[in-house]
Amino acid sequence: MTRGRTSRWARGARAWWVALVLAAVAAGAVLVLPGVLTEALYDNRPSGVACGDLPERSRVEAALEAHAGLVGRIEAVGDQVDVAVVAPCDSDPDQAEIRVFYPGGDDRARITQILDDEDFGVPVSLVNV
Repeated sequence: MTRGRTSRWARGARAWWVALVLAAVAAGAVLVLPGVLTEALYDNRPSGVACGDLPERSRVEAALEAHAGLVGRIEAVGDQVDVAVVAPCDSDPDQAEIRVFYPGGDDRARITQILDDEDFGVPVSLVNV
């Protein structure tokens, strides 16, 4: 072999490693990008509670009823702000969370401030619509 030239095997091995690194980067992007898009681009704030850890729907509905004043303060933030009980996981429709739907970042900031003062006692997600 001449000095400065790489063998066919070395070029093949290098190409294999490059493909492996690119595949790992792509897999990482698939795992990370949805969360980044959800939080940064769409301005959503998921509850972060895994499907299996969500409370039963009846408990979430009771929390919503028990905190009617809190619901009123949140919905008073804007005409398009809505508070609802949703089952986010297809795997178990009996598990739920509270979702607050709002039209923009300013509304989210006011809603977050309200929820910092008082909470429902169950998971809450904020969704920009």
